Amino acid sequence: MSQIIYTVQPGDTLYNIARMYGSSLQAIIDANNITNPDLIYPGSVILIPVEEEYLETPPGSLIYTVQPGDTLYIISLLFKVSIRRILELNNIPDPSLIFPGMKIILPQEALNPFEPLVQGIIRYTVLPGDTIYKIAARFGTPTQSILDSNPGLDPQRLVPGMVITITIPENAVAIYRGNPNRRMVALTFDATYGDNQTYELLEILRNNNIKATFFLSGIWLINYPQLARAIAAEGHEIGNHSYTHPHMPMISMQEVINQVTRTEALIRNITGQDPYLFRPPFGEYTQALLNQLASLGYVTIMWTIDSLDWKNPGADAVVARVVDNAEPGAIILMHQSAPDTLQGLQSMIDQLRDQGYEFGTVTQVISPL
Repeated sequence: MSQIIYTVQPGDTLYNIARMYGSSLQAIIDANNITNPDLIYPGSVILIPVEEEYLETPPGSLIYTVQPGDTLYIISLLFKVSIRRILELNNIPDPSLIFPGMKIILPQEALNPFEPLVQGIIRYTVLPGDTIYKIAARFGTPTQSILDSNPGLDPQRLVPGMVITITIPENAVAIYRGNPNRRMVALTFDATYGDNQTYELLEILRNNNIKATFFLSGIWLINYPQLARAIAAEGHEIGNHSYTHPHMPMISMQEVINQVTRTEALIRNITGQDPYLFRPPFGEYTQALLNQLASLGYVTIMWTIDSLDWKNPGADAVVARVVDNAEPGAIILMHQSAPDTLQGLQSMIDQLRDQGYEFGTVTQVISPL
């Protein structure tokens, strides 16, 4: 049986969607783990199981409904398939002329980022020095919960690079600062626009043996996949920064899910990392948004120090603001495209080290142990 990836439109009901595509109401409910079929919202993405004969598609196909702003290139990144494979399966005379609502058949090897989510689960990659106790403390969850979520896991045999699942609390909080008892800070870089200096930033970090955290937006990933791969190849941590950098409290929760899910797919397919840190655009959030992000498997990360590099105050001003306000556990907000950050980064690092600070990723800095 094939599946259509469908974005709910205003006025839709599950019954009407089922009739439209020759599916059944129960099949849609089962495919999407829907608890209340009367509560679906415009903008939400659902899977519609259909018989192959209905659409004359190869058995087991995945059919994607093109959304506004989509291109074949974006679709290829979202589903980790080549444009050539998409063209082979679809009668598309001009690849530049796809339109919203168009149905595109995807090959069986396509990775579907819109599968129903397991609520509140993080896929965490074990770091050197991690213990179950440290991981549980970092994410505010009981050690037994981690053991229950990972049957067969031997807590005495955690290996760096091992991927485990972690259940995070539903009543989420935003994290502004890491461990105040360790003289360590986290350099973080938000990337939404521009590629003019990323390689230079990476070189400075490499030369100083520093691993940082980069929060990448979907539009940046689409424009600069080679830079995202370079960030990952250097061993830096990658977080989710939304798809189009909207004011998150001003959009629907279904659009929030869409923003996060699309960007997560791009990060995973381009860099190979499974993100679980989220930084809201403009630093804007509500409690409902925090809880929704937690249900998607994300910890919301704010900052202790805003470098104000986005105001272009000059490199000296950026450095002074960070160094003068440094404190143990500080999470430092910078932007990958801000020219003052590149010009002042080495001086910032030198001065912080002179004050006895070490550097770590956000995950390392927020560890309470």
